[in-house]
Amino acid sequence: MKSTLISALLTVGLLAPLAAADKPVIDTSNSPHAILHGVPVTAVKLGDGFWTERRRVNEEVSLPTMFELLEQNGILDNFRRAAGTKDVPRRGPVYTDSDIYKWIEADAFVLQNHANAKLRALGEGAIDTIVAAQQPDGYLNTLYVKERAAQRHTRMADNHELYCLGHLLQAGVAWKRATGETKLLDSGLKMVAYLLTNFGPDKKPLMEGHPEVEMALIECYREIGDKRYLELAHYLLESDPRIKLDKSSIVYHNTGRPFWERTILEGHAVRAMYASAGATDYYIETGDQRYKDALDRLWQDLVRRKMYITGGVGSRESGEAFGAPYELPNQLAYTESCAAIGSMLWQWRMLQATADAKYMDVFERALYNGVNSGLSLQGNLYCYRNPLELIGDPEDKIRNPWYDTTCCPPNIQRVLASLTGYMYSTSADGLYVHLYH
Repeated sequence: MKSTLISALLTVGLLAPLAAADKPVIDTSNSPHAILHGVPVTAVKLGDGFWTERRRVNEEVSLPTMFELLEQNGILDNFRRAAGTKDVPRRGPVYTDSDIYKWIEADAFVLQNHANAKLRALGEGAIDTIVAAQQPDGYLNTLYVKERAAQRHTRMADNHELYCLGHLLQAGVAWKRATGETKLLDSGLKMVAYLLTNFGPDKKPLMEGHPEVEMALIECYREIGDKRYLELAHYLLESDPRIKLDKSSIVYHNTGRPFWERTILEGHAVRAMYASAGATDYYIETGDQRYKDALDRLWQDLVRRKMYITGGVGSRESGEAFGAPYELPNQLAYTESCAAIGSMLWQWRMLQATADAKYMDVFERALYNGVNSGLSLQGNLYCYRNPLELIGDPEDKIRNPWYDTTCCPPNIQRVLASLTGYMYSTSADGLYVHLYH
């Protein structure tokens, strides 16, 4: 029925012609417990309007200037150092590899929409640089190489190795769908093979300090069909009982127990949103009702007690964390841009699983007020946090061109570049319209 509907929409001109490789951002086409199915970003062509201008600025200003800043701040040099082609100190935080991966994913979504020779060349060059840094055993992370090679997987609660891998895999999938090239995805899957060889229930224990890779693994399962990727995501969501966490780790990691046992949202807001999105992906593929019950509990906790009127989440600067119920101060609000994006990713997956418009209501609120606010009209200044009250000029106080922790700018860029993929869904019942333009 879905293919018949899409054919009919193509016939009457409501969707643009599709290539065989065109797929939705989250491809639930064959997911047994998805009621809705998104359309590819290529299926929607926007006329003049609000989002058209925002997306133009993203492509013409944000992506090129951010790439220059990633180069200037040594992010790509970290890969050259790991490959042995440049003798420089490693720069940036433990998670900084993920920033170029998110940039490539944003680039790929632009290329899915239309050709852009300059951005494609930048992406191809970055991919060559990344792949050259991969170690012979498949390991790929620029921090835990050379003098730090012995420290791999020794601080799993906060080392972000799997978080970076998740963004690498998502960039690889998006790049494959945009260009047909698999070099980056193949590189990410080599590291997954390294994990499968060394870690698991009957091997060394493994945990995800910052959830993200679960979403990526399940999307790779959808793309490739290898069930081991789904099983690895499940293993990480279940939490290996052999790993003991101290109290501070639990605050940041939001776990220490299987996901389906959770009753409230606590700890680091971005991690909680990403974990919830990954758990929803798992439910969509398996129908495990324990996960759906937990997701429903957590969603009620979010929208009734811990979400701002803007759709922002995470009220505390300390730990970038959720506060107590109704702890939602205006001026002190942290409401990180990545947390709003994480909420959007979760809401979209809940929508696909249920076809309930309440999830898109939250998605839309976060998009307009918690994500869009994170990028200046000029396209080169970004918000990390998005308070509801601010004294003085917001351009001076809250938006900056660069952060040492650069997670939010390329995250905003990939949302804007993929936005057409969130405007419609199809089902056996017909066409669902989600966003205005």
